[in-house]
Amino acid sequence: YPHFDGTQSCAEGNSRLCVSVRDYYCYMLQTRPAIFNPILCGARLLQQWAVDMYVKIGSCRLRWYRKNQTQIRADLYKGVVDAITSGETRASAVGVRIV
Repeated sequence: YPHFDGTQSCAEGNSRLCVSVRDYYCYMLQTRPAIFNPILCGARLLQQWAVDMYVKIGSCRLRWYRKNQTQIRADLYKGVVDAITSGETRASAVGVRIV
């Protein structure tokens, strides 16, 4: 999926202008020579910031899954779950009709 975590909100044609939340925070954490980065000098605040951003990225992904159920076709996986819960362990027998 081009917008895996669902954080990009611009049109497909302008994908170069869009950045996911994860990519943005990865960019913020990079060290660059001769450029002072106050985030990296935060010690314990850096740790708290990293945990907060990790939770934010996770919630964005969950929101994307919730909003795009038709796109990922989640209803197709219900048969697999039913087969596993019924105790079927052979993949060759899953999906085969027996009359």
